[in-house]
Amino acid sequence: TLYQFDIRGAFLCAPIDREIYLKLPPGYEPPPGKTAKLCKSLYGLKQAPSAFHSLFEAWLLNYGFTAIGGDRVTFLLRRGTSVVLLSIYVDDGIAATNDEKLYREFLKDLGKDFELSDQGKLNWYLGVSVTQDLANKRTTLSQERYVKDVLERFGMTGATPVSTPMEANTHLSVSDSPPAHKLDRKFRREYQRIVGSLMYLAMFTCQTWHSL
Repeated sequence: TLYQFDIRGAFLCAPIDREIYLKLPPGYEPPPGKTAKLCKSLYGLKQAPSAFHSLFEAWLLNYGFTAIGGDRVTFLLRRGTSVVLLSIYVDDGIAATNDEKLYREFLKDLGKDFELSDQGKLNWYLGVSVTQDLANKRTTLSQERYVKDVLERFGMTGATPVSTPMEANTHLSVSDSPPAHKLDRKFRREYQRIVGSLMYLAMFTCQTWHSL
């Protein structure tokens, strides 16, 4: 079974490994010759994601998890025949387990040190809809909702679908595109957003790679 949870205020939990001083906002005047030293990370701080990940990874390893892979975002906990496979993306976690009791025990212990939001069984994660059919031991992933959101975002809901989004054997060159200096900033940014959305879709749906 797949579950999901979220760590609230994750970037506010972690200590930082370097000295960082702050310029206080108007209304907060320090004594002459004094300033404020940052003791923990804040949202917007460049070191915040790395600091939180280091803190969270250390907690998992101390709990008994083993890191899997070089990216160190997937962890495995094994207790006899029971396992919890955990994957972390920033402050969102998904877990696969064959023992719900072990998972609930882990979540309870995790909640003692981090503020958690238990979101129950996994149904939506990073733009992917997840349907679990436990009776038939089948899990289905779909990006239909993500595709509809992208079409709405860029005003393409009325577009006509085609089976071949571009002509076969088409060769494009730099000369086919207008010079960069003739494209305004808004147009370039919109184009980059469209391509970025399609590339994220193509990571899961290989049929779109050729068109991109």
